[in-house]
Amino acid sequence: MIELVNVPKIIGIIISHKLNLASLHELDTVYGLEDAWRFLEVITVHDYNQMVINKGQ
Repeated sequence: MIELVNVPKIIGIIISHKLNLASLHELDTVYGLEDAWRFLEVITVHDYNQMVINKGQ
């Protein structure tokens, strides 16, 4: 896989995840760093739960 080189990983994860929690513009203007860490937690829990559900099927 190709990794982002000009965008911090946490930003890339948040703006590219299918949950669409925030756009780059929103991260720049509305949300702060603490919000970004919360978004990352939500994404991590969501992805883990999806993995558990998919293993059970």
